[in-house]
Amino acid sequence: MSGFEQNDTNKDSGKLWRWLPVALWLVLIFTLSSIPLSGHVMRLFRHQDKLVHVVEYGILGALLARAVFVPGAPVLRYWGCIAAAVLVGALDEFYQSFIPGRMMDWHDLLADTAGALVFVWLWLAFSGAGLFKPAGVRAETES
Repeated sequence: MSGFEQNDTNKDSGKLWRWLPVALWLVLIFTLSSIPLSGHVMRLFRHQDKLVHVVEYGILGALLARAVFVPGAPVLRYWGCIAAAVLVGALDEFYQSFIPGRMMDWHDLLADTAGALVFVWLWLAFSGAGLFKPAGVRAETES
C-alpha cells in the first residue's frame, strides 16, 4: 500500500470515528421513541421530560459539532448542527405521533432546540472556538 493510499485510509477512519457516535445516538433516539408508553410513567418532578429532551438533543448537537469541527471554520457550520438537531427533533416528534401512548408536543421541540443550542455552544466554548465569535477571532484563539 502506498503512502497516499494509507493516508486516504486514515482520513476515512477519522471520518468514521467522528460520525459513528452521531449515527449511534440517532439510533438510540429513535429506538427510545419507538417504545409505547402506558399511562403510568414515573415522574420525579414536573416537566422532567423537558429536561430529558434538552439533554438528549443537546448531546446530539454536540456530537454533530464534534463531527464537523475544523479549527477556524465559519460559524455557519455549527448553526447547521443546531438546525440538524432541531430537524431530527421535529421528525422524532412527528414519528412519536404514530406510537401508542405518545404524542407530538411542540414544547418538546422547543426543549430539543434549547438543548442543541446550549450544548453546541458549550462544546465550542470548551474546544476554544465560540459560537458567537467571528471566524478571525476564533482562528487567533485556536493558534
